[in-house]
Amino acid sequence: MKSLKLNRIIPITLILLIGYLIPIIQLPPYIMHVLILVIMWAYLSTAWSILGGAAGQLSLGHATFFGTGAYTAYFLTVWFGLPPLTNLLVSGLTASLLSVVIGYPCFRYGLRGVYFTLATIAFTEIMKDLFIYLRELTGGSLGVWMPVLPEGIITLYFLGKEAYYYVITTLYVVLMIIINLMGRFREYLTAIREDEDVSASIGINVTRYKLLALMISSFFVGVGGAYYICYFRYINPYVAFGLDTSLQMVLIGIFGGMYSFWGPLIGSVILTPIGEYLRITLGGTYVGSHLLIYGLLLILIIRFLPKGIYSILESVYSKYLVRGG
Repeated sequence: MKSLKLNRIIPITLILLIGYLIPIIQLPPYIMHVLILVIMWAYLSTAWSILGGAAGQLSLGHATFFGTGAYTAYFLTVWFGLPPLTNLLVSGLTASLLSVVIGYPCFRYGLRGVYFTLATIAFTEIMKDLFIYLRELTGGSLGVWMPVLPEGIITLYFLGKEAYYYVITTLYVVLMIIINLMGRFREYLTAIREDEDVSASIGINVTRYKLLALMISSFFVGVGGAYYICYFRYINPYVAFGLDTSLQMVLIGIFGGMYSFWGPLIGSVILTPIGEYLRITLGGTYVGSHLLIYGLLLILIIRFLPKGIYSILESVYSKYLVRGG
């Protein structure tokens, strides 16, 4: 427990308290919906950053695990009648198992940089085409709907938004605590990110730790995919395995600061409401325009703030709060 530092326990506790108190205000349903999306994308981007940030392996194919988790939850619920709450765990495990099939040959045979990134995109496209083709099982391009179930935590079906908000907030806090508990494992990933050859020369099993990072990252993204279909009650291959889904995780992480603990949350708080506003105002005429805006913001961030928005907040905190101005 020594790795669970006090300076992170306090912020996590405060965010947990604030997060759980927000629904008490009784906000309008749409505002609650946006808050759910903020936490959901912060959760997904944080899960992605275990591989993309800590280990430095830029994946643009995490939609593979998101879609796997979503469809696994659907199949287990509809075909086997299993409760969606337990399906969250099974969906994560399924996505993690798939990540071994994808990740082991990539890491074993030394795919790095842009080649690894292209490989992740290729696997996602394969999964999308496969799920479109197998229409008898997956509903094809029309997608599938989750059945209406009795309301309750076991079925993850609620009439109001507040319960869905509590579920995703809990998942996010659990993920943050687990990341804090990684300790030396995270240090190994940082070393690999900085220089794989040097890391291997000092005895770090680079292939093993990159694969473990991918397995952990994909597990939580798979859980996020299962939550997504339970919340929206619908999924199709274009959303589940779409490049947009992967890019959303990546852009939010880089914008907020993918190397920092709080970066994905900061990025989601800023970008997710902007994306929702653009979808409402421009979505009918200019589909995907929010990604264009994201891209422009990302260019500015990479050019002027390579460590993300978090670097500004960190500087302000160090200058005015720690040193007292």
